[in-house]
Amino acid sequence: MHRSHIALVLSVVTVAFGSPARAAEAGDWSPPVDGPVVRGYEPPTRPFGPQHLGLDFSAPPGTPVRAAGDGVVAFAGLVGRSRSAALEHPGARRTTYAYLRRVVVRPGSPVRRGDVLGISGGEGPGHHADVVHFGYRANGQPRDPAPLFQPRRPRISLAPVDAPACRYTGR
Repeated sequence: MHRSHIALVLSVVTVAFGSPARAAEAGDWSPPVDGPVVRGYEPPTRPFGPQHLGLDFSAPPGTPVRAAGDGVVAFAGLVGRSRSAALEHPGARRTTYAYLRRVVVRPGSPVRRGDVLGISGGEGPGHHADVVHFGYRANGQPRDPAPLFQPRRPRISLAPVDAPACRYTGR
């Protein structure tokens, strides 16, 4: 194959699938369970006003709850009467997984996206056994986690090749 064809093929593969280095960067996220979001993020409209600082995903009790991204377990245990886990991620980000029936990770353990953290089915204030509450903080501030799960917009870039793909004769 000519060098120009190889450059063209590599450009198409990179545009279609992303560069290998990009795929491994933090920022690749997956929902903690496969169920739909049944309650969204609701920031307070006034200080100390009503709020819901995360997403509630529908999950039948007994569903494995998975890490949304690579990180380290910062907390695993009881918060009040509810079991939960929290992960620290690169870039001063933290995710929380609440109202679990059982937690299967320990603080300090590294986890990869998709690793099981616990089992759904716990309950707590305003949360029944059929939901998993997922929270997200960046630099200590609560943020809406929904954008984490939106597909990336494709990045298109042109790469120079040694010769044009077709020759224009000017006629």
